[in-house]
Amino acid sequence: MGTASEGLAPSLDDVDAIRADWQRLAPHLDTEVIDMVGRILRAAALLTRRGDEFLAGFGLTRGEFDILSALRRADAPQSPGTLRTVSLASGPAVTKRLRGLEERRLVGRAPNPADGRGALIALTPAGEDLIDRVFPRLLELERTLLAGVPAGERAAVVHALRAALASIESAPSGPAPASLGTAVAP
Repeated sequence: MGTASEGLAPSLDDVDAIRADWQRLAPHLDTEVIDMVGRILRAAALLTRRGDEFLAGFGLTRGEFDILSALRRADAPQSPGTLRTVSLASGPAVTKRLRGLEERRLVGRAPNPADGRGALIALTPAGEDLIDRVFPRLLELERTLLAGVPAGERAAVVHALRAALASIESAPSGPAPASLGTAVAP
């Protein structure tokens, strides 16, 4: 039996089983979206879990790594607000992460000359050294995890994921449309 890395279609997976169960229980429902959403969520959860395990070996959480990475890519110190936007984290979460990184002397805080009440955050030499050691190794882990995607299909996968992300990002936020009804109380 061939493997996905040999270019053969992957075998049925848990998402196929979930969709089949729903089709059996409610054949009138269009469950096609489960094929994409189920796989995106499962892939994200598995990548996150493996990445978190790896980063823990360096004493980092994913959120701390994201901040160190954003600071490394930046040309100048960044405000906590900018780091919140880049990391998609809440203000309190960024504050907590920055506090921990500062206590470990991986980042430094200086007054923001453009805003007397604000601060600018920069990597320390220790923070720069850490991110420079961790990032290439994390890339290698992720490359290993995705090695089963045939090289000839990677561009198509990226294109499809880009389209899915654009669709999700452009969808209106807030309450579900009235046509979807209301949530059932537990």
